[in-house]
Amino acid sequence: MFSFVSLNNPHTYRRLSILTAFCICLTLSVFAQQVVMVKGVIFKKNSPITISYAAVSNLSRKNIPETLSDELGSFHIQAAIGDSLLFRKTDYTAQIIVLQNYSSQSIYLQQIIHLNEVTVKDVSKKQELNDALDNYKKKGQYYNLDPGVMSVITSPLTGLYELFGKAPGQARKFRQYSKEEMEHIEIAKRYNKVLVKNITNMPDEDLEDFMFNFTPNVEDIRIWSDYDIISYIKRSYAYFKENRGSLKLQKLN
Repeated sequence: MFSFVSLNNPHTYRRLSILTAFCICLTLSVFAQQVVMVKGVIFKKNSPITISYAAVSNLSRKNIPETLSDELGSFHIQAAIGDSLLFRKTDYTAQIIVLQNYSSQSIYLQQIIHLNEVTVKDVSKKQELNDALDNYKKKGQYYNLDPGVMSVITSPLTGLYELFGKAPGQARKFRQYSKEEMEHIEIAKRYNKVLVKNITNMPDEDLEDFMFNFTPNVEDIRIWSDYDIISYIKRSYAYFKENRGSLKLQKLN
């Protein structure tokens, strides 16, 4: 014999309604906890520039390993709706988001400006070089590191001293050195051993030879985007691997 439950009974109807609601909530909860591969791109805040090699962690699931964004700023990590994801990189403010959906994520990190370590250091370096040039000027009776013909004509003794004197010559050499030094600092801010190592994973013993042969000039650095620099490193390293022997010979010569 089968027994049938009458839905006309208000108590029975209430129990069935509660049971149905519970099943729906349980189903939604299970779906919400579904772990999938979440993808996205990390950007510098208020800029279209992407951030490469930023660390991405799932704080809600310690068993999921930390990952890094690639050279174009793209990342992927396993996560579920409601998980807390941490994005961090040196010189940027860490960002934590709670995953709301499985669509592609756009993450924006705020760059930290270390005034005491970067700006002031650069200014101090420039000031130090300028002070050294001023000291050179104080040692001799001359006013121009690049005297022209008119200065020799109008003031022969001063003009000749500026052209051929020992102190002016030293000052001109030091000015050239300071110019090259500041250009080297400008290049190293965007193209350095740490960046090259991260992109190529080349052995440490090859790094010095690579930097010697493939460090770009300051004019290129000033106009290249981050993508241009990364592409240049990859192309140069491919050439370096094929011609390593001849390049080392050229360096020795």
